[in-house]
Amino acid sequence: MPRSGPVHKVIEPTGQSQPSAMPFNPQAPRPGASAQEVVEGFLAAGVGAQDDYSVARQYLTPQLATTWKPDARVLIHSGEPTTVPRLNEGEFRTSVEVSSELDADGVRTAQPSGSTRVLDFALTSVDGQWRISKAPDGVMVPEADFPQIFSPSNLYFYSARDSKHLIPDPRWFAKRSTASTAAVRALMNGPSSYLGHAVESAIPQSAALSRSSVPVSGGTAAVDLSLASFDPADVAGARRMEQQLRATLRSVPSVEDVNLTVNDAPVETSGREGGDALQPVTVPNRQIGVSDNQLAFFQGGQTEQIRDISLPEGAVVTKPGMGAEVDVFGFVDTADSAVYTVAPGAQPQRRWAGTRPTRPSFDPQGWVWGADATGTVHTVRAASNGNGETVKADWLRDRHVASLRISREGSRALVVTTTGDSSKAVIWIAGVVRDDSGKPIGLEKGNAVAADVAVDTAQWIGAEEFVTTALNQDSNAQPRRYTVAGEHDDLPSLTGVTSIAGGNGPAAVYGASDGRLYMLTGSSWALQSENVTDTSFAG
Repeated sequence: MPRSGPVHKVIEPTGQSQPSAMPFNPQAPRPGASAQEVVEGFLAAGVGAQDDYSVARQYLTPQLATTWKPDARVLIHSGEPTTVPRLNEGEFRTSVEVSSELDADGVRTAQPSGSTRVLDFALTSVDGQWRISKAPDGVMVPEADFPQIFSPSNLYFYSARDSKHLIPDPRWFAKRSTASTAAVRALMNGPSSYLGHAVESAIPQSAALSRSSVPVSGGTAAVDLSLASFDPADVAGARRMEQQLRATLRSVPSVEDVNLTVNDAPVETSGREGGDALQPVTVPNRQIGVSDNQLAFFQGGQTEQIRDISLPEGAVVTKPGMGAEVDVFGFVDTADSAVYTVAPGAQPQRRWAGTRPTRPSFDPQGWVWGADATGTVHTVRAASNGNGETVKADWLRDRHVASLRISREGSRALVVTTTGDSSKAVIWIAGVVRDDSGKPIGLEKGNAVAADVAVDTAQWIGAEEFVTTALNQDSNAQPRRYTVAGEHDDLPSLTGVTSIAGGNGPAAVYGASDGRLYMLTGSSWALQSENVTDTSFAG
């Protein structure tokens, strides 16, 4: 064993059956390269994540190579970076346009068109070769190459207070053999800020990994936690930890199962039964729509007006919604720009008014939500009387909220904000903050899943997917299916879409156009009804 010399960092092997194959092999520094060529080569080497970015480190001085943190940030750039010399010799500045940014925890945030970042570098001579002595942490990756180098994985956290559901928290990790370790470490660091108080973890903050990695062998990830306060008799607590880890690691390639040990000892997790927190929350197949200015049910090609429903005198009924039990309904009355709720045999309740109010959204805890063009978020208990209350969401102030939908487990809000230009919409996901009684009191500052998109509405089709489209366009609209990680697929276009509805999965997507209702069927839209339009599933 050496008794002198520098300390070297050694990455413990993970034991994965299939080593990660990175598709990019960047060039090492060329002997005699100019200072500017070294900077440009270093930036280009950001696509080489293998061996802890060993090629990129070759462009750095020995001192900086040991302290530079490539995982601190990833800039996904849409244009070519421009590097220019500064006034002092050996100093350079790089400017680049970015489409999204990845933070140190793997959270990807979409950036508006025209967003730029500026990076400054300083170089010095090392053995006659230019090397970078000062550089910002992080790497840059071309937008087209990003999916080849990084892949999304869902961390899972329990819904706050009730722990009934596991909520996906999408992260992006480099396609390396250390992805399982990165996922567990990120899970132990807690949820993304935009989920914040909406979720909680079964893994105590005092927990730590007993060894430096999470090895994977034969498809099973071995997670060994160090936890001083752990009680081996707490079977329910151990089961919750194991369930959270298993759900998270199964979204990592090559992982099929998890073996959890705490303080080097196996844990008992089979002694008690419990519900499956990953079980998807579904909605009824029945939709609510508008037929002859009346609220109506639609299912399987059949339309039926809802009986014993009273509407305000002179109301113009639009944007209907309903609760999961299909016994309370909501709509926007465009005659007075107000949101109403109504139940059979009861008088309609005027809840709030605003400029272009959104379609009411019903959460499973019994609250109705909505927003408007001023960025004000409203909520009211569906079973109560009287006006709604505002929900704290300062980050939406003065933004035009075109759509707000609460997720089916009630922990997240899917929000679309637009500007005067319909092609400049932003899609956000934000955690729902509630008090101890379950009453909504705020929305965490949202994370931008997509920016500068032609979207007026977004509708959940599951816990991890949603559909979007532009509304009321004379030309073809481009509906899309998104994941919560920001990936998307284009759906068949539809001319003049006036609404879109999402049921249980991509096989239950409906669009309205020109007074007709269509269902997405393969690569086309199939006509379903000419008697009902503006439909919505429960939620």
